[in-house]
Amino acid sequence: MNAERLAEYRACLSLRHCLHIGPRTWKRLFDHYGCARDAADDVRQWCGLGLASARQVESYVRGAWEAAVDEEHEAARKCRQPVLLYDDPRFPDLLRRLPDPPLMLYYCGAVDLLRGACVAVVGSRSCSGTGISHARRISAELSGAGVTVVSGLAWGIDRQAHLAGLDGPGSSIAVLGTGLDRTYPPENADVRALLEQRGLLVSEFAPGTGPVAQNFPYRNRIVSGLSLGVVVVEAARRSGSRITARMALEQGREVYAVPGPDDMPSFDGCRGLLDEGATPAGHASDILRDLAPQIRAVMEGGAAAVRPQKAVTPRERPKPEQGRLADAFGASGASGAVPVVGSATDAVVPRAGTRVAAAAGGAAPVTDGQDEDCFSGLDDDSRLVVDALRGKDRVHIDTLSRDLGWPAAQTSSVLLLLEVQGLVHQWPGMEYSLE
Repeated sequence: MNAERLAEYRACLSLRHCLHIGPRTWKRLFDHYGCARDAADDVRQWCGLGLASARQVESYVRGAWEAAVDEEHEAARKCRQPVLLYDDPRFPDLLRRLPDPPLMLYYCGAVDLLRGACVAVVGSRSCSGTGISHARRISAELSGAGVTVVSGLAWGIDRQAHLAGLDGPGSSIAVLGTGLDRTYPPENADVRALLEQRGLLVSEFAPGTGPVAQNFPYRNRIVSGLSLGVVVVEAARRSGSRITARMALEQGREVYAVPGPDDMPSFDGCRGLLDEGATPAGHASDILRDLAPQIRAVMEGGAAAVRPQKAVTPRERPKPEQGRLADAFGASGASGAVPVVGSATDAVVPRAGTRVAAAAGGAAPVTDGQDEDCFSGLDDDSRLVVDALRGKDRVHIDTLSRDLGWPAAQTSSVLLLLEVQGLVHQWPGMEYSLE
């Protein structure tokens, strides 16, 4: 960390450790100044600018935060802990747009995962075999489509979501409610090791912070804040996962729930969310279809559109509609119906830009001169993938990556963008063909 970034880091710490100043004030200061250093240098103007109260200004000027700043800085230095600051271009834009964003994220692993499309998968710590099966299948399908699976590294559903996500190109991000030098629960040490190697761990808490109960709701707001949507896989009527779902709604995120068997009380919380208007999610295809416009925006390097942030009940959320993808992408008229992700028995959904109707059994798409219009306007990477698939029945993602000389994550991201445009179809077993 150079001198300039160190000064910004310490300025962020000064805001965090100042009495009477919290996340909503941080947000106002960053919106106005752009960085913590400039805000700190202009502290006596905060009140006049309507950014903070006189009491907050007085508290900051008094400087009682200095000892805590030195302590956290030294703890991070000893751990050689890298940190992503709010003004860093790599800091997730979705978090910046929260009303109560974190000032920084300590991290370990592949920080570039924060730039991709993410979906959170959460649920009960005391989960059933049914819940485990749902969590692993949905997470594996999401990751297989290039979407990063976010969860909280808790025991139960979180653990299964991380493990399944790590097996695919989308990988997985764990948001901790402790410092990154702690592993909680300790039984997840094996998952943590895999996340360090192939995924990402993040936390806004200082090194040395233990598992304090009051910190986990703060953790949960980042789990949902990083994500375009939150999937609740298994949750009782009174469950921490329902808190995460509520936070997601307040942040303008989509909420999905797995209904589960009617005779299992451990799914009562999911069914309660569904009664309130959450979207049913049995397969990742349900989620990919619903989030396609947002995923496309992220894959193209733009800002994902989310609903306005407000306290809402799920009933206020519109239900997904047939043809939503076609409307979102401005497709004209003709659209076919093809499976999206998962087994060949997945339900069929509308696809924008599809030129033929493929049966669930999967006849190979027909390409004619008119189809070439679908590929106009593609970027260079997308055209390379289209050319690699042209004239072939089905090609495995590993074969594509090898032929293109790309890492699997890059291939998966381009395929996902083409898929939500209705130009590429994913078959079971991570095989792809042109529509």
